[in-house]
Amino acid sequence: MREKWSCEKAWDWYNSKKWIVGCNYIPSDCISYLEIWQEYEFDKKLETMNRELKLAADTGMNSVRMFFPFQVWKYQRKGFLERIETFLDMAQKYGITMMAVFFDDCCGPKEHYGKATFGRQPDPTPGYHGGFPPAKFNEEPPIGYQVMDVEEEEENILEYVRDIVSKFKDDQRIIVWDILNEPGNSNRGSKSMKKMEAVFELIRSINPIQPLTADAWSFPDGKLNFNNDIMEIEKRALELSDVITYHFYGDYDNSVKVIEQLKKYNRPMIITEWLHRPFGNNVETHLPLFKREKIGCYNWGLVAGKTQTYEPWESIRNIPGLDLSKWQHDLFHADLSPYDQKEIDIFKKLTLDR
Repeated sequence: MREKWSCEKAWDWYNSKKWIVGCNYIPSDCISYLEIWQEYEFDKKLETMNRELKLAADTGMNSVRMFFPFQVWKYQRKGFLERIETFLDMAQKYGITMMAVFFDDCCGPKEHYGKATFGRQPDPTPGYHGGFPPAKFNEEPPIGYQVMDVEEEEENILEYVRDIVSKFKDDQRIIVWDILNEPGNSNRGSKSMKKMEAVFELIRSINPIQPLTADAWSFPDGKLNFNNDIMEIEKRALELSDVITYHFYGDYDNSVKVIEQLKKYNRPMIITEWLHRPFGNNVETHLPLFKREKIGCYNWGLVAGKTQTYEPWESIRNIPGLDLSKWQHDLFHADLSPYDQKEIDIFKKLTLDR
């Protein structure tokens, strides 16, 4: 079995790449990851993705971070693998790689989890980040539920990972395997710990060329998170990761503190979620910081669309002093014009010479 990469190997890999700059990408005409990857109207989605990937490349981006939905693999396996291949071919035309995410601890209540509904997806409800009002939980505290919790899927989720990684393990178009998004979120604590460890072990047994990671995320930001330290599952994720990935939406000063905290791992760093204008997490302040510190970066959102991630999280609407007239995430309007041309100019300037 492949061991965790040494620090030296991780840095050799990282230094062989151009500065990684990208976004968390959902096509503007999709409400969910299922809508991206399902068979229904995939050709239509490809047309959108072609326009938007060109826009990303023209902005200076060379990668996208995207989530894979287990249920599309379960019910449409052959076509799903073909659609991933088709997407990677298209992205490669624009010099764009993919960071692929397998599982997500940012999740809703158990009663909302069930068999996927394929075909036409619901239209968004105007005004809500994510496209819909927050799901209501029937328990206190509310604890999110995801596929890792489904006992009868235990073998299937390992086969899902094995199937995809085996197919793309030597493929340079996939840049990183991201095992679990935001471990411990949704009040889950360490519920995903054993499954996360098992997936790391499984992928290492396949010996892919890509590094493995899982994101730390609950650093204090002075707005929502006031905890003194990240959770045990996040610490374990960092221990297992070949390269360090993290999320942070806080202001410049707090961002510097997080970077200094993570430098102790002596591994390449990639921030896989950032950009939160109401929190002071801005292109003009943060992108130069990431370049100066040689940190790869994926902001949240490209083109404003069905997911409405330009809207604020409902949880911050009552925080005093925030300017919620500013877009939270996203860089371009639906017509592909910039939200703020100065932001795009900064992207282009800083990525011109990588």
